[in-house]
Amino acid sequence: MTRLRRLAPAALACCAALVFAAGTAPAGTGPHTTYLWHMHQPIYWPVESTWNPGRYETAYETITLGHSQNDEFTIFNSDDRVGDYQGYPRNAIQSVLDLPDAGAQVSFAGALIENISGLAAAGWNGGRYAPDWYAPYRQAMGWTTSRGFRRLEPVLVGFHHAIGPLMDDNAFRMELATAREIWGDAWGAGPVATGFFPAEMCFSERLIPALVDAGVTWTIVPDLHIARACANYPYDAGQDNCDPPNRADQLNPAQASWTNHSISRGVTLKVPYPYGFTPHRAQHVDPATGAVAQLVVVPAANAMGWEEGYGLFGTGGVDAIAAGNDPAQPMLVLFAHDGDNAWSGGYSYYHENVTGFAHAAANQGYTPTTVATYLDEFPVPLTDVVKVEDGGWVNADGDFGSPQYINWNWPLVDASGQFDIPGGWAEDERNWAVLTAAQNRVETAAAIQGPVDPAEVAEPTGAATDAERAWHFLLAGYESGYMYYGTSLDMEIKATLACNEALQWADPVVAGGTDTVAPTVWLPQRLPWNPGGRGGGALWGWPGGEGAAMTSAFHVWTFAADVSGLVRVDLMVREDADGVNDAATTANETYAGGAGVGTWTALPMTHRAMPLGEPWDMAGVDLTVLPTAIADQYWLELSGYSDVLLDYYVEAQDANGLIKRTPIQHVYVGTGDAGGGGGGDGAFVMDGALDADVNLVASAGGASLWAAVRDSLLYLATDLVGGDDTFLLLSADLAPTVAAPWAKSGTSAGWTRFLAREGGNGWTGWFDAAQAVLDDPGLQMGAGAVLEGTVDLDALFPGGWPADVFVSAARYASPDAGALLAQVPASGDANGDLDAAEFAPVALRTSAAPLPGVVAARVDAWPSPFNARANLRITGLADGAATLDLHDAAGRRVRSLRARVSGGVGMVTWDGRDAAGRNVPSGVYFARVAGRDVPAARLVLVK
Repeated sequence: MTRLRRLAPAALACCAALVFAAGTAPAGTGPHTTYLWHMHQPIYWPVESTWNPGRYETAYETITLGHSQNDEFTIFNSDDRVGDYQGYPRNAIQSVLDLPDAGAQVSFAGALIENISGLAAAGWNGGRYAPDWYAPYRQAMGWTTSRGFRRLEPVLVGFHHAIGPLMDDNAFRMELATAREIWGDAWGAGPVATGFFPAEMCFSERLIPALVDAGVTWTIVPDLHIARACANYPYDAGQDNCDPPNRADQLNPAQASWTNHSISRGVTLKVPYPYGFTPHRAQHVDPATGAVAQLVVVPAANAMGWEEGYGLFGTGGVDAIAAGNDPAQPMLVLFAHDGDNAWSGGYSYYHENVTGFAHAAANQGYTPTTVATYLDEFPVPLTDVVKVEDGGWVNADGDFGSPQYINWNWPLVDASGQFDIPGGWAEDERNWAVLTAAQNRVETAAAIQGPVDPAEVAEPTGAATDAERAWHFLLAGYESGYMYYGTSLDMEIKATLACNEALQWADPVVAGGTDTVAPTVWLPQRLPWNPGGRGGGALWGWPGGEGAAMTSAFHVWTFAADVSGLVRVDLMVREDADGVNDAATTANETYAGGAGVGTWTALPMTHRAMPLGEPWDMAGVDLTVLPTAIADQYWLELSGYSDVLLDYYVEAQDANGLIKRTPIQHVYVGTGDAGGGGGGDGAFVMDGALDADVNLVASAGGASLWAAVRDSLLYLATDLVGGDDTFLLLSADLAPTVAAPWAKSGTSAGWTRFLAREGGNGWTGWFDAAQAVLDDPGLQMGAGAVLEGTVDLDALFPGGWPADVFVSAARYASPDAGALLAQVPASGDANGDLDAAEFAPVALRTSAAPLPGVVAARVDAWPSPFNARANLRITGLADGAATLDLHDAAGRRVRSLRARVSGGVGMVTWDGRDAAGRNVPSGVYFARVAGRDVPAARLVLVK
């Protein structure tokens, strides 16, 4: 990265001046502040070393032999990273030694320690890294606070930076054990740190027992996931950009005071204060024994941490919440972010921003400190237990703290990109299937050969067993970066490389021994997260307001493997009696249950052999290496539930009778149905399969059109053909002829609404008469064998239903100006138009009393298609500033534009470039008003 310039003294003065004039708190009782600087570089080529057989190669060998497509030379040769990994943090701590407790935490993944140590030992690139590269860190560790704690504390982090909540528990425990083994190599003799930083801040209470067993007493967690677990969390899909919290997790008490902090990452964080900025405890109940494990959770201030890592930072963020501070248990504002990337990895950050903020904070009456010092002074009561929802920090673009960790766990999709749990594929899901299979074989080999020494797993010597070497390679495959970057460069094969190497060592051992290991079962996943509720963020097309309505039917799926074969895999489900997971009991948390929960129902899951390679041709995916083994998928769709809390887990049995149970998970199924299964009589299921008992309206040329009316819902469906754009058009009055939808060839009778699916990428959405994308819970859709949708007639016709509506299905060639390929009904004139006579009537009953009409704001875009520049117009909003977000067809935000609304109209232009000034590829894009429930506009870029 480019070395960041020094800041002028005037800038530092500004930093110190960024304080409020309010009176200061007594020393030591006001808000406290501290840091976590996270450092990491992975094993870039996890295959057996040519130079050191029996272990993987590290950075020096990879750079020398040119094995990886990543540019490791530039990565490790950056002036700032050379400083980050050696002297910068020490210098920052030295600049605040006049403050009695000021300090920081740092997290170095084991893989980075290996990489730097190898480069240093080789004198790489003229000695960029000193043989004792760790010496400045050790010096800072020797400086102590007023209570005798290290000023710089290297906390534990998983050896290979894995997403712990998605790992097998045995693998996570080995991540911790190996991290403890290598800790002393870098930081010297002495007690290993008892703090923990989860990679990508991805935390789950399921990790607590393993952490406690590894000597961890406190862990950093995102403040967001304490906030979202509060009963009155103020969710807004346009601000949160991820799914709402599920009610099963909202066990923390309602809070009175909340922040509302928008950051440049593209998300607004809402955290209660002081509750969300104060350390608490979290616990986990062993489902088999009922034993409780507990540790301290230290919330990281995600919004302030983001801003503090990207520019000169004053005390304003702390000032804004200081009035809520409790002197008996002060807030601890923790800035946690990468310490080797962006501005926070630069010279100015460590040498100017840290000292500037720390001294400004001290002048304001705040206390710069370390976590250990704070916890010693203000121990967290054993009874102060909170719920921490699953999820990571908001820093991962597109994830934004998703409770499903979607940046490393995007659900299975079909060839067009639509969710397809029974038959879909996704590169990250495939990686988890490969890791699950390898995990079972490696554990089986270890059980055959005897106890595994974590020291030999971390750094194998000549005494290492084959099972220990297998573990060595397997752990490297869990590297989160292999999944974070998707299919870029050669990332999609790196987990496979590591697993294949692991099985080279494990399989011969397994072949000669007896299997005594139970099946390995990946943590069960579900979609949607909030069945019968709402969804938000990238998964559901970035809706606003309350979010998109979700079906009450939901899929649960997993991957499972066993070297002896599986004889059954069941989803175990039970109902809670009152819909609340009572914190006063542990009945919901144990397999045995108790008062307040029902009995388990065993539901056999459907088996599917997961493909080793691409299930269809996928642009950008290049699987040059296939896995030696891959786990099978098991799935089930649950329906028929409403307004109920469910406990569930998966139980798998192998051919030897050995049984594995996954952790117990919880889901509240809401009362909304959105056309989903299980809602009761009259419901339609939006799953891409034709619903039962619907009417065939017409057929022509091998295509069909179906319709039905139940209660206030109109159902429409037609066949889908891959690669073509498919439309379902609804007209109230066959208005005058207009140009065909989506700039297709020919004309059409005027429509009121239409549902369309793009053949090239599978994007599906509802549109109004002006072709604006509609985000409306009264309009639902599904795609699979058919394109189907429902329309809430009461919402569409608030003044009363017409006697009939008119419907048509059409299929066009995908490019703009594409020809009409098929239509239902069809008159046979073959003129390429959708004439009024080619719409079929559907009779409606008369509706109940009319509802008042609503005039909505909108966004228009033209020309479309465009090449150089598109005009975007906002109408119907109050005067003032507005932000237009541009998303691609996959829902990824590519650009945000500011517009000034005056006289109810705002105008802005887009040049087809992303936020970094790069040209975006040709394709379909959508413009929507950030933070407002306004229909999006569709535009097509052609280059």
